[in-house]
Amino acid sequence: MKKIAIAVLLSATFATPAIAAGPYIGLNVGQNKMDFSGAKASTAYSVFGGYSFNEYFAGELAYVDFGSADTDFPGVTAKGNLYSLSAVGSLPLGSDFSLFGKVGYASARAEATTIPSETKDDVTYGLGGQYNATRNVGLRLGYDIYRVKMGTETKDSAYWNIGALYMF
Repeated sequence: MKKIAIAVLLSATFATPAIAAGPYIGLNVGQNKMDFSGAKASTAYSVFGGYSFNEYFAGELAYVDFGSADTDFPGVTAKGNLYSLSAVGSLPLGSDFSLFGKVGYASARAEATTIPSETKDDVTYGLGGQYNATRNVGLRLGYDIYRVKMGTETKDSAYWNIGALYMF
């Protein structure tokens, strides 16, 4: 039973909206804002890969680097990264465009200049849209929420991103 659950979760982790079944890889860039007092937004990027089981369901693995965010406190910066595994559900709106939502598990690490790194494992979720420019190239716009811990506080980290993916 445990092997079946793992297989379902892994399979949910590799899908792409509005495309035929198969693997894909991609890169996003955007802005991340950790909801900690005094933290400013930072430039972030992510790399991801997945497998689309059909046009409605996929599974996706991702690595996100939150970048380095300045703060209102002199000499203090905040940074972090995470790994995530998500199930992706999509709603095709024609042959080339789809909306998608995802939910999964993320392990996020955050730290500040004056605070040692902390790791927070929690649920992650997001939504977005994808336009398939060609049979193999898609463009995405997305919004993802992750839970991060710094010191004694646990807060949301919001990641707006735009990216491209290649479908094999």
